[in-house]
Amino acid sequence: MSVKSSIDDTTESIMSALSSHDLSDAEREKITEIVSQLLVKTVKKTTKNHVKTATNCCGPELDLAHQIQEEMISKRDMLISNLKAMR
Repeated sequence: MSVKSSIDDTTESIMSALSSHDLSDAEREKITEIVSQLLVKTVKKTTKNHVKTATNCCGPELDLAHQIQEEMISKRDMLISNLKAMR
């Protein structure tokens, strides 16, 4: 499942939960923005934890840990850029 479809599905779930309320397009957009911000925050926290784990696990192979770290950060930054572009 793509990030965009995850955001859309989550937004739709929220909209369904609020079905007794008629929400405007602006309100729907605000919900989508909140979900996107949550995903960015979650990606950053997860990446930080993965980097820490990779560094701890690779101990003597610190160069390998740094390569893994750089790759994870690069992919995180790409994902965050894509999320921001959807706003």
